Amino acid sequence: MDSKTKSDIVHQVRAFNRFYLPAMNLLGNHYLGSEYSASEARVIYEIYEQEGCNAAHISKVMNMDKSYLSRVINRHVKKGYIERRQSQQDSRSYRLYLTEKGKQRAEAFIQASDTEIWQIIGRLTDEELRELEQAMCRIMQLMQKGEDNENRSV
Repeated sequence: MDSKTKSDIVHQVRAFNRFYLPAMNLLGNHYLGSEYSASEARVIYEIYEQEGCNAAHISKVMNMDKSYLSRVINRHVKKGYIERRQSQQDSRSYRLYLTEKGKQRAEAFIQASDTEIWQIIGRLTDEELRELEQAMCRIMQLMQKGEDNENRSV
């Protein structure tokens, strides 16, 4: 592939990102009308999906700076959404769990996100929805392949 073609593809990916992020309301400090950014809400979601995970797991999955993640977790702890429990395997490590209030917050985010996404894509025909789903699955496959190549040792 020549460099012009590579450059064109990179620009197309950037254009897609510029389109997609605002279209899905993922920019700004008020994710789904809440007081949280998308990143802050995603931390709650990650713990909801992987209860008992540690901060290192969230940092890796979200590619989030550990010091910023620590501040986010501390805010969620103060709000009563997250609790830290000392790991039984390693007393230096803490596992993260959602409180009942945190689980309710996560479920509210999920419901609001589902509703918002349907408002965006609900106008599509059944065939267009299938095409969208297939295209998104393919994009994910290709991007994950890129991640796999990047993480291989030489």
